[in-house]
Amino acid sequence: MIGRMDDAVSAAFTPLIGLPCWRVERGQGSILSFEFGSPRLLVREPFVSTASSARLREAAARRVVKPVGEWNLFVFCCRWRVIAAGQVLADDDSPPARIEAAAQAMDGQRLAAFTLDAVSRQAVFSFDLGASLTTWPCEPNNEEQWSLYLPGERVLTYRADGLVSLGADDGGPEQEVWRAMARSVRIP
Repeated sequence: MIGRMDDAVSAAFTPLIGLPCWRVERGQGSILSFEFGSPRLLVREPFVSTASSARLREAAARRVVKPVGEWNLFVFCCRWRVIAAGQVLADDDSPPARIEAAAQAMDGQRLAAFTLDAVSRQAVFSFDLGASLTTWPCEPNNEEQWSLYLPGERVLTYRADGLVSLGADDGGPEQEVWRAMARSVRIP
C-alpha cells in the first residue's frame, strides 16, 4: 500500500485523466456507476440464494454477463450534483428520469480533472465537454461516498468522514484499513 492516502488517491485517479467514461448508469435510487478503460466481460456464475424474496433467488440462479471497464467508479451514500453548461442537470434527490438524463449527459465524456478537498470532503469529477459531478457527505454519517474499483482487483474507497481505504475488492469490512488524508488532491 502507498504510505500516504493522498498519494494513493492521486495514483488511483491519474490513469483515468483523459479516458472517456462509458456505460454511465443510475443504479438503485440515486447510485451512479461509471466505467473507464478497455472493456472486458464480467461473468457472475449462478448461485443458490437464501434470500426470502423469490425475485432475488431467481436473479441469483441466473448467470450474469456484462461488459465492465478496467476501472469502475461507484457513487453512493452521499449527496451529489451534476452540472453541465451552467445548469444543474440532476442531484441525488432528483426523480429517476432526471438522474438517468444526467448520466447520459456524462456518458462518453473524458475525465479532465479530479479534485478531493480533505477539509470539506468534497470531490469534483470534471469532464472535457463541460459536465461536472460534485459529491459531498450526507450529514451525519460515516458512510462510503464513492469507490473506485482498480485493475488488479483492488478498490479505493472514500468515506464521508474523510478516511480512505485501499485494499482487495473482495475483502470484507473487517479487512479494511481506514486512513486520513494529509492534504487535498488535484489532478492534473
